[in-house]
Amino acid sequence: MDLKKHAVEWNPADIIGHIGGAQAGTSVFRNIDARILLPAAFVVILALSAVNRWYVAGAVFVVVFFITMYTAPSRKSYLKLLVYPLLIAMFICIVQAYSSAYGSIVVLTVIWPIYAQGIASGWLYANRVLASVSILLLLVESKSELELIEALRWFKVPIEIRNLMSLMFRYVSVLSQEFTTMFHAQQARLGFSAKLSWVKKLQNMGIIAGMLVIRSYDRAFRVEKSMMARGYSQNVDICRTFNRFARKDYLAAVFALAVIASILMVGVMM
Repeated sequence: MDLKKHAVEWNPADIIGHIGGAQAGTSVFRNIDARILLPAAFVVILALSAVNRWYVAGAVFVVVFFITMYTAPSRKSYLKLLVYPLLIAMFICIVQAYSSAYGSIVVLTVIWPIYAQGIASGWLYANRVLASVSILLLLVESKSELELIEALRWFKVPIEIRNLMSLMFRYVSVLSQEFTTMFHAQQARLGFSAKLSWVKKLQNMGIIAGMLVIRSYDRAFRVEKSMMARGYSQNVDICRTFNRFARKDYLAAVFALAVIASILMVGVMM
């Protein structure tokens, strides 16, 4: 057997591990208050969902992509994260191309007719998805999970939601590591050998997923018991005095408003 050849070169837990283990890097927005960045990103994404010009969302994606590529600690990890949104965008384009809900001009027939208006709408939705995901990745790159959760506290988000988010951020990487361990164990037992069919590989993946669900419930039960033993109460909150907004924060807010206004004017009103 040639040990240099691997049956599987990818790890399905990569996307989870990168999100769960993301840390604030050296982004140009690193020194901007999270109370400015969080609502700005949310409103920009809402504005992108309303644009009807694909080039507006595409321009936002290109600009944010190069900013993140320049500031990201690991460009390889960032590009790996973009693979999944790209696949979703391609799927949207293909599905929308076969939709006749937007018009009846047939440009090509591949098993079923492909409509010109469906291609246009799919391209628009794909650019919206990529632009929105790139903004979220830039936000995660700029601020840590703790800073974002503290910003939600300043916006009076209920403590139950914030506690749930903090636990999700903490244990999504743990589940990723657990999945990776089981995946490699299955792979070592030739569970994803090149000689196996895709049906069998999917069955083996389903076995791993089922075991992961069972272990997740078991871990959740043990974490609950340990937290209760240490006096945890849902009324316990992070005690922190927020700093006053600096001049750079106000400038960032004005810049965000200008970007939002530009997106709405060019992408919606024109």
